[in-house]
Amino acid sequence: MLQSKEGVKQRWTQYCSGEYKDEGGGEEMAMGLEGIFPSYEEDPQDILYSEVEEAIRTLKSNKSSGSDGTTAEMIQAGDEQLVHEIHKLCNKAWHERAIPEDWWKSILVPIPKKRRFQRM
Repeated sequence: MLQSKEGVKQRWTQYCSGEYKDEGGGEEMAMGLEGIFPSYEEDPQDILYSEVEEAIRTLKSNKSSGSDGTTAEMIQAGDEQLVHEIHKLCNKAWHERAIPEDWWKSILVPIPKKRRFQRM
């Protein structure tokens, strides 16, 4: 997959030269298409806003909170500003390839079965 702007431009030039070889306009056609290229300064693998919305919408309810005390219901009750901030935070973690330390923490509470607990 081509990801550099120059690589994409070269591929378009090659393609257009083949398509328009009778007319000799491959290079000019590729230059004309340059304006419609997506910006490759940005990561083409950004986390989409719609993906964050979907993830928030499908959080399981009635589950215990994390180490910060935030529940799924609290996040789901947030407005567009909260979704926007979570989206920015997720993309920042993605681009920097660094996950906040709190995201690594989890609280595991063993709940023994009644029968086993009574034997002790």
